[in-house]
Amino acid sequence: MSFSTRSIALVGVGGIGSHILRGFLNAVHCPKLIVLTRAESKSKHLSSNLSSVPTFTIDYTDDTTLATLFRAHAIDVVVSTISESALQAQYTLADAAKASGSVKLFVPSEWGIPTEGAKEAEISNTDSIKDEFAEYLKSIDLPYTRFYTGYGFSYLPWLVGMDVDDKVHIVGRGETEFSATSEADIGGFTAHLLTSLPLDSSLLVNNSMLLEGHRVTMRDLARIYGKPIAFVPATEQVPGNSKEEREVKTWCQKEAEAGRASTGWSHITQKEEGGAGSTNKLWHGHVWQRLEDLQ
Repeated sequence: MSFSTRSIALVGVGGIGSHILRGFLNAVHCPKLIVLTRAESKSKHLSSNLSSVPTFTIDYTDDTTLATLFRAHAIDVVVSTISESALQAQYTLADAAKASGSVKLFVPSEWGIPTEGAKEAEISNTDSIKDEFAEYLKSIDLPYTRFYTGYGFSYLPWLVGMDVDDKVHIVGRGETEFSATSEADIGGFTAHLLTSLPLDSSLLVNNSMLLEGHRVTMRDLARIYGKPIAFVPATEQVPGNSKEEREVKTWCQKEAEAGRASTGWSHITQKEEGGAGSTNKLWHGHVWQRLEDLQ
């Protein structure tokens, strides 16, 4: 197959999805693209520089319509950026991709800290849900590639509560290193791999990408952003504008404090295995952004 004739369906363009779409449009081998959104999606209207891509508003639970759409556009790769609240819909997407007869690779919605092995380790959160879905893809013989990115750069000020009072609020000591990657690099790397490698490459098939643009600690964020540190008492949470925000911020920081926010973390061995950023080299010659570059 010629790289120029590769066809990719991007499911969702909110958050990281728009960066991935921009990565595809800027790729050396720009593929044929379609975008799938839900009727209730707030991001179904693309910005002007992305609006040239055919967009289909579709029910993600309608496997027949999805399979027909994938087949009609000869889709080779399905890339999911579905939010954590809608992960169950990926099962229908996978079934439709398999039924289409054209899809050769499925990229499940990860785009964060590692989840591989979470089900076996009996981790009771969305990590296990994502890991179980990868097992399902394997069970229906639909090859997949998982992208672990750590925390996105634009997410970090919110994560430490700077949106509330302009301080870096830290859970624990804040000295554990974690992985962070700019959204532009996530989008560019994803597009580069999926448009420059054969889809049956061992680098892609049932493999995980361990990205890391910048390895930092929570204390590093205070230095980089030039903000004072406020340590969060054990009985309290990171400031947020809602109960859910406070819970999510605090949970994410606890994951970082425990080492689990490094893309080199293994749920199986329960330790850092040193592989964080090991797949960056697949984007030959690229200079990865650091947080200081954006200040």
